Amino acid sequence: MRAECIALGLALAAVAAGTPVTASSASDRSLAELAEAYRTVDRSKAMAGVALWDRDKVEAETRRLLAGTGGDVLLREATGLAAVALLTESALLDMNVGDAARARWELQSAARLMEAAPQTARGSAFARRFYLLAGLVLHRVVELEAGHALLIQALRRQRDDPELLTALGAIIETVAALRQYDRSPDSADRGTLQHHGYSSESGGGGALPSASLAEAEARYQQAVALDPAPAEARLRLGRVRLLQGRPSEALKDLERAATEARQPEQHYMARLFEGRAREALGDVSGAAVAYRDATAHAPHAQTALLALAHALDRLGDIAGAQGALDRASGAGGHQDPWWDYQMGQPSRLDPLMQELRRLVP
Repeated sequence: MRAECIALGLALAAVAAGTPVTASSASDRSLAELAEAYRTVDRSKAMAGVALWDRDKVEAETRRLLAGTGGDVLLREATGLAAVALLTESALLDMNVGDAARARWELQSAARLMEAAPQTARGSAFARRFYLLAGLVLHRVVELEAGHALLIQALRRQRDDPELLTALGAIIETVAALRQYDRSPDSADRGTLQHHGYSSESGGGGALPSASLAEAEARYQQAVALDPAPAEARLRLGRVRLLQGRPSEALKDLERAATEARQPEQHYMARLFEGRAREALGDVSGAAVAYRDATAHAPHAQTALLALAHALDRLGDIAGAQGALDRASGAGGHQDPWWDYQMGQPSRLDPLMQELRRLVP
């Protein structure tokens, strides 16, 4: 039903744009045909067709496209990359309507096509954007094992890509941090994490049961060594060091991340974690300054406001603490970059999809 609603919405959008499409005609077309429509005619029309397919249909059409032979090499590359982009954009749409399972198997089918794509300069640039986007989407929908597997696959092709390393480290960090905070008997006795999307469909644990903060730290260190400019890897490096009980080391990374942050959300998170590091070092006054600065970049975010209230209360500033609590209880508190931090880098998804479309021949 959800896929039919998506297809109907896309079809109505296509009609409004002057390109009418019927559900039956769109869904009966092959993936190759829809990819060509996506590339040259009408993205909405192609998306409407894929939205009506079930998993078996997507996988059958993926196999059919992979088995196709003949034709010009450039055309085959163009069709293949367009099919990858089409399935990826469909997965993004499914993510937005809460269908995590569908998004996962669409991206896994897209990855199969990507593996078979010709190794051209354009294909290589496209692959880097696709794998990063797919990994971030799977993190966002909490399909953590699938995201981990796909990013490992990507790093076999692009072993020195700092963005892929950061995305992989973020999934490992998420699992390791959740396990650290999970003190249930099951997690203690079996070493497993009871969290949606953690285990694979088959029930296998894959590589994630061994995920650790130390492993995440190593991935971030690799990313920073390859490219020290992006603040995301350094921000996350500081956080995992803080979680490992090394606040002095963490503080250096977090102060630098705050200085180099290009987005308000990154600055907010760097200052939030800096406040925690300063508290761990006994500098409550410095922590309050960091928390207050964090609130300047996300004025209604509850996490920093509650942390600020706690620090001010410890400092004896009861009126200031009450003011922070009052702000935390106001409207907009749910719009907190902390929640997005735990879901990877969701703000990058739409820009990456736009890049992917531009790279389709």
